[in-house]
Parts: sequence; structure tokens; C-alpha cells
Amino acid sequence: MKTTIKYLIAALFFCNGLVCLAQKKKELPKHEKEALQFVFDGNDKLLKGNVLEGEKSYRKAIAKDPNSGKAKYNLGYSYYKTKSFQEAVQRNKQAAALAKNKAEKHIAYHNLGNSYLQMQKPDEAIEAYKNALRNNPMDDETRYNLAVAKQAKKQQDQQNKDQNKDQKNSKDNKDGKDKEDKKDQDKKDENENKDNKDKKEDENKKDEADKDKDKKDEDKDADEKDKEDKDAKDKKDKDGDKGDEKEEKEKQPRPGKGKLSPDQVKSLLEAMENQEKKVQDKINAQKVRGPKVKSDKDW
Repeated sequence: MKTTIKYLIAALFFCNGLVCLAQKKKELPKHEKEALQFVFDGNDKLLKGNVLEGEKSYRKAIAKDPNSGKAKYNLGYSYYKTKSFQEAVQRNKQAAALAKNKAEKHIAYHNLGNSYLQMQKPDEAIEAYKNALRNNPMDDETRYNLAVAKQAKKQQDQQNKDQNKDQKNSKDNKDGKDKEDKKDQDKKDENENKDNKDKKEDENKKDEADKDKDKKDEDKDADEKDKEDKDAKDKKDKDGDKGDEKEEKEKQPRPGKGKLSPDQVKSLLEAMENQEKKVQDKINAQKVRGPKVKSDKDW
């Protein structure tokens, strides 16, 4: 559906420009006269199809009179013609704010709605058209554009709804996939944890076995060392006794060459004593018997 845009030449605002004003016997200030002349020049160029030149004239008008709602409205129209909709919105808002009567407000809001609609902003367009109808409820074109904006909003809402539904389905599918992936990952992690646990238990058992083996080896080494120490001590003690005996023997004087040993001397003395005892016993026996009487017989 095609929307329409209202274009009102500045001369119509002012009842055919300066002529109307002269009839009212009201003299405009110099800057307003100059601004109005630039608006007329811009309208003439715009009607001839020279949109860019018309835009320049409207800018000059605004430079002369920043409060010229007519110049800003027509500049907004030129922006709309060149599809500069964001700039058109700005200028139509300014024109609506500076409008001095309902007719001016009506056309400013009407074209503001058209600019919003071209920007695919149906909510803002609907509000602008409603403001236009508040200032001119009888305008069928504005009412038609309002219906277009409402239909655009309905389509946009449906598109958003479908998009949200698709996004939700996509999200649900993604969540489902993520859930399955998480489940698989959890299962994988559980198996890995179990394997790690079993491996750790095996390592602990191996460590315990190694510790037991090391302890047994240490005990065995300790027993062997104790045995070696005991054997060494026994040998030392035995060697010590032999050493003492040897030392004792070494302390005794050794018989020199041709000399008797102490044992030999002792044996000899004992033999001499026994011999002396025998001699003494014999002497004593003779004393008892008396002297031997010599026989007279001559045998």
C-alpha cells in the first residue's frame, strides 16, 4: 500500500506571501522577509525537480530565521524526497513544534508519520498520524496512512512472534542438545573418574606393596647387619680371649737357648723334692733300726 505525503508551499501559509501580509498592514522584520524569500526560491526549485538546490534555499532561510517553521517543514519534505528519512523526521518534529495553527501541525505530523513508516517504525508512525488527525479529523489521507501503519505493525508483531518462536525452538533445541552433550560429558567424566579412581587404587596398592617389600628388605638388612655385628663381636671377643692368653704367655719369660722353662724348673724341683724326701725317709728308717752289727763269720 502506498502512502501519500502532503506538501504545502510556503506561500499558502502566508496567504500568497507578502501580498497577504501587506493586506493585513503588518510589516515583517527584515530577517523574516529574507527567510521567506529563500523559502519561495526553494519551492520554485523543488517544483522544477531540482531538489538539492531547493534544499540549499531552505537552509539559507533557516539561517536567516531559525524559528521559521515553514522553512523547516519544506526542508523536511526535501529530505523525504531524497530518502533521508532520519533528517526528515528531525525537521518535521521542529516544524510541528513551531507550527502556529492546527493546519500547520496537521501536515507536519502527517509527513512525520510517513517518515517513520519508511523507517519501518510503525509504532511511532501510528502516534504521528493520530496527532495529525487530532488537528484535522477530516483528512482521509491521514486516516488511510494510519490504517497502513496499523497493518504494518500487525505484520511486524507477527514477524517478531514467529522470530521469537523460532529463536525459542532454536534455543530449546540447543538446550536439548546441550543437555544431551552435558549428559554424555558427565558420563564420560564419570567413566574417566572411575578409571582414574581404579588406577589410583592400583597405584596405592602397588605403593603399599612396594612399601611392604622395602620394609621387609630393610628388616632383612637390619637382621643381617645385626648378625654381622654379633658375629663380629663374637669374633672380637674370641680374638680378645686369645689375645689375652697370648699376652699372658708373652708376659711369662721364655726360656733361652740351653735354659729350662719355668714348667721344666718346677717339674725338676718337684722331682728333687721327691728324691730328697725319699732319702730322708731312708735315713729316718735306719735310725730306728740301729746300726748294722757286723757278723763274726767270715763268709
